[in-house]
Amino acid sequence: MNPYLKRIRWRLLWISFACLVLALGSFGLNQWVYAPSDDQCSWVVENGKIVIREILPDGVAEEAGLLEGDELLKIQGRAFEPTLEGTLKAQRFINAKSQGTILIYTVKRQGRAILLPIRLVKPLDLEQVALLLNGILAWAISLLVVLSAPERKTARHFFYLAATALLMSGATVGLNAPEALRIAVGIMASITAAVLPPLWVHFFLRFPHPFHLRKNRRFLQALYGTFALVALVQFLVRLWVVLSDGKLHTPAGTPPEGLLKSLLAGFGYLPIPLYLGAALTGLAFFLVGTFRTHERLRRALLPSLIVTAALCLDLLAWTVLRARYGNSLLFRRQVFIFMLPVPLLPLSFAFAIFRHGLFEVRKVLLRWVSYMAILALTVALYLGGLAWAFSHLSSIPPGWAGALIGLLALPLGWALRRLLKGIRRRFRRDFASTREIALSAVREPRKRFSEEALLKSLRKALDEAFRPQFLEVLPIESRQILLPAAESMDREDRRRHFPPQPLRIPPGLLRLARENRELVLGLGSEEADWIREQGEGLRAHVDALEAQLLLLILAGDHPHSAVLLGGKYSELNYGREDRELLREAALAAGQVLETAVMHQRLLAQERLSQELETARRIQEGLITSHLPPIPGFQVALRLEPALETGGDLLFVKRRPSGKWLAAVGDVCGKGLAAALYMAQATALLEQAAQREDQGLEEMLRAMDHTLRQLLGQRGFLTLVLLEWDQQGNYRLARAGHPGALLLQGVVEDCSTEMTPQGRGLGLRPAAPGNWEVVEGVLPPKGWVVLYSDGLSEAMNREGELYGVARLCGQLRRLWGTGSPRAACEAIFRDVASFDTQNRDDRTLFILGREHS
Repeated sequence: MNPYLKRIRWRLLWISFACLVLALGSFGLNQWVYAPSDDQCSWVVENGKIVIREILPDGVAEEAGLLEGDELLKIQGRAFEPTLEGTLKAQRFINAKSQGTILIYTVKRQGRAILLPIRLVKPLDLEQVALLLNGILAWAISLLVVLSAPERKTARHFFYLAATALLMSGATVGLNAPEALRIAVGIMASITAAVLPPLWVHFFLRFPHPFHLRKNRRFLQALYGTFALVALVQFLVRLWVVLSDGKLHTPAGTPPEGLLKSLLAGFGYLPIPLYLGAALTGLAFFLVGTFRTHERLRRALLPSLIVTAALCLDLLAWTVLRARYGNSLLFRRQVFIFMLPVPLLPLSFAFAIFRHGLFEVRKVLLRWVSYMAILALTVALYLGGLAWAFSHLSSIPPGWAGALIGLLALPLGWALRRLLKGIRRRFRRDFASTREIALSAVREPRKRFSEEALLKSLRKALDEAFRPQFLEVLPIESRQILLPAAESMDREDRRRHFPPQPLRIPPGLLRLARENRELVLGLGSEEADWIREQGEGLRAHVDALEAQLLLLILAGDHPHSAVLLGGKYSELNYGREDRELLREAALAAGQVLETAVMHQRLLAQERLSQELETARRIQEGLITSHLPPIPGFQVALRLEPALETGGDLLFVKRRPSGKWLAAVGDVCGKGLAAALYMAQATALLEQAAQREDQGLEEMLRAMDHTLRQLLGQRGFLTLVLLEWDQQGNYRLARAGHPGALLLQGVVEDCSTEMTPQGRGLGLRPAAPGNWEVVEGVLPPKGWVVLYSDGLSEAMNREGELYGVARLCGQLRRLWGTGSPRAACEAIFRDVASFDTQNRDDRTLFILGREHS
C-alpha cells in the first residue's frame, strides 16, 4: 500500500474510534447514569408565587392530579422562595433524586392546601437521541465516502466535518453530572466549537468548486484561530461556572461587576453572530461554487441544493417557533421533530461527491436494490413454503420437521449464493478476475516485441476489466500528452467544444513515477492542482472528458504512454485495490514495453547498419579510388571515413582538353547527412569538369551558388582544386580548405605550403569568394600534396595535435623513396597510431612528377 494512504487510513481509524467513544460515552453517562429526574411539569414566578404553568400530557404530574395554575408551596415539606433563584433550587432538588422517588408536593388550589404524591421519572431526551443518531449517520456516510477514495481531499474533509458533528452530538451534560464529567464534556464542546464552523467554511471552499482562497494560509489561520480563541474563552467561562457550583463569582465571593460583567455579557452574545456568519458564508461559497462548476456536476448538486434550502426553511421555522413557544414544556419535548430531516444533508452531499467523482450511482443503487430484493424474495418463499407445509402436514413429528427445515435450507442457501454471485458478476467483477484480465495483456509472448500490439492489448484488457466510461491510450512526447477533443455544457447550458490540446506532465510527477513508481494519478480537482496551474481551460477540458485517472507507462525510466480512464462501471470509485492493480499493470506493461522498444531499436539499428553499408558502397563508388596510368606522373590517393560514411571528398578526373583535375574537400558534419552533401558536391564537380570553358574561379563560383541552395543554414564545403597538364604546369585554388604542400627535396626549405586565399563554399550570407589561383610548374621528382584536416588535427592522449609541421616532416622523410603510394600508406599508419581522441575523416592525395 502507498505509505501516504496507509497513514491516512490509520488517521481515519483513530479519529473514528475517538469520536465514537466520546460521543457514545458522554451520551450514555448523561442519559442514564447521571440523568436528572423530572416531574414533567414547569413552573413560573407570578405575583410573588410559584405557579405551575404547564403539565406534560400523560406525564407523572398529570397522573398525580396536578393542574395548571396550582400554586406550589412545598416539596417534601421544604419551602422555596418565590424567586427565580428559588425555582432553580427547587429544580436542582428534584433533579438530584433517583428515578422512582416519590415526592410529596404541597399545592394551593382554590384556597385549599392539597398534598399530592408524584413519582419522579428520568425520561429519555429525544432531542439528544436525534442529535446522536444524526451524528452517527453523518459519520457512517462520510466513512463510506472517504474509504471509497481516501486519496481525495474532498472526501477526507467531508469525513472530518462529519466526525466533528458526531463529537458535537455527545457534547451535552446532565445536571447531576460530577465536575470531572462536566469539564470533559466542556472540552468536547470547545473542540467542536473551535473546529466545526471553520471546517464548514473550508469544505465549501474546496467543494464543489475549488476557490483559490482555500490555499490562502493567512486567511485559514485567521479563520481557525478566531474560532479557537472564542472556544477557549467559552471553555474558561464554563470551567468558572463548574468550579463556582453553578454561579459566577469572583475569588472574593461577589458576583462580577463593572467592566468584567459587561465583558461577560458581551461575550455571551458574540458566538451567535460568529457561528451564524460561518454558516451563511459556507452556504454562500456552496451556492457560488455550484454555479461555477460544469453542467454535469450542477445536476449532481441539485439534490444538495434542494435539501439545503429545505433545512434552511426548517431552521427558520424552528427559530420562529422557539421565539414564541420556547418556554413551552411540550415544545421542548417535541423539538427533535425539527432534526429528523437533518440526515438528508450528508446523504445529499455524499451523493454529490460520488457524482463529482463521475461514478455510476444509479447502477450502484440498482445493484443493492437487486441484492435486497432477491434476499427478501428468497426468505419470503422459504418461510411461506414452510408455513404451507406445516399447515398441511401437521402430523409430521417435530424431529422430522427440524430435519426437513435443515435439508430445505441447504439447497436454498446454495441457490441464493449462486444468485448473489451472478448479480455480483453482473455489476462488479471480483478482484481476482479483474486482476487476471488486466494483466493478461502483458502475458502473450507474441506481443512482447510490438509496441502497438502491446498497447492495443492493454487497452482492450483495461476496458474489459473495469468497463470505464472513457478510455484512451495516448503517447507521451516531450513530457506532454495530446488530449482528444471533447464537448461539454457551459453555465448557460451552451455546448462548448474543446479542440485537442497538450497536457504537460510536471517534472515532479515524472520523478515520483521513476523513483517511487507512483504511476496512478488522480485527475479530480482536489487531486490534480498541477492541471489547474496550466490554465482553467485545460481543467475544463479534463472535466469535459470525464477522465478520472491518469496511468503512466514508463519504458525503463522514460515516459512512453499514458492511459486516461473515466469512471468505473458500477462501482463508487477506483478503490485502493483498483489503483494498486492499475499500478501493477502499468509496471508490468512498462517492463514488457521496454523489451519491445529495445527490440525495435535493434531492428532499426540493423536496418540502419544495412542502409549505412549501402550508403558506404555508394560513396565508395563516387570517390575516385583507382586511376589509369598518367604518363610522367605518379598518383597516390586514399580516403578513410570516420564512420560508415563520411563528409570528405576526393575527386580526380581528366578534362576534355587532356588536363587533369583533382579535388579534396570536406563537408561540414559527419555521418550520412555529410555523405549526402558530399555526393551532391561530387556531382557538381563531375559536371564542371566536363565544361572546358570553366576555369577554377568560375568552377568555384558556380559551386558556391548551387551549394548555398542545397546545404542548410549552417552547412558549408571547404575545397582545394588542382589542375595540371603533361608538362607539369599546374593551377591551384583554395576555398577555405587547408593549403597544399609542395615538396622538392628533403631539406626543410625545399617544402612549401601553398595557401591562396578563398572563402568556403555555400556559406551564408552570400559574399564575394575572392578565390585566388596560384600557378606554377611542378619540377621533376616534385610532389604536390592535398589533404584534409583529419590528418593534421589528429590528437594524442596528451591533447597534442599531429600538425602540419609533423605532416611535412614525414612527407620529406618519405620523399626520398620516390613512391607516393608508399608515402601515402606510411602517413596513414603514422596518423592512426598517433590519434587517440579526435577521430575524423582522413583524405590524402599525392601527385608526384617522375624524373625526366
